Amino acid sequence: MILAAAATAGLTASSASAQASFCSQEGANYICEYGFTERPLPGGGVEKFVIGTDGAVWTNYTSDNKWHTLDGIATSQVFIESEYIGNDFHTTIIVLGGDGKPWARERPYIGGSWTPWARAPRPH
Repeated sequence: MILAAAATAGLTASSASAQASFCSQEGANYICEYGFTERPLPGGGVEKFVIGTDGAVWTNYTSDNKWHTLDGIATSQVFIESEYIGNDFHTTIIVLGGDGKPWARERPYIGGSWTPWARAPRPH
């Protein structure tokens, strides 16, 4: 995936994964320190997020039960913000990037495409 140079600058440089211990759960290998983040979806099902051993954000949906990369380099757990906008369930994920600053991706509705990584306010 090609991201704008400004967006990728903060999401590329990190030595965190080189020093981290790794865990395995539900088919995911991830950095233990950042945990396994999950939340229920409207209408049933669960969405899960981890920081993989490659430092990238990975997600899994109950509907296909496969792990998909959201790219980037994260140095924190995944913070999830969700809200209904009209009839759509809008989701924003926020992580601290390799530069120590917050970065976010958004999905306007379930099943929709994620936006590219962009600078974000500090997670709650």
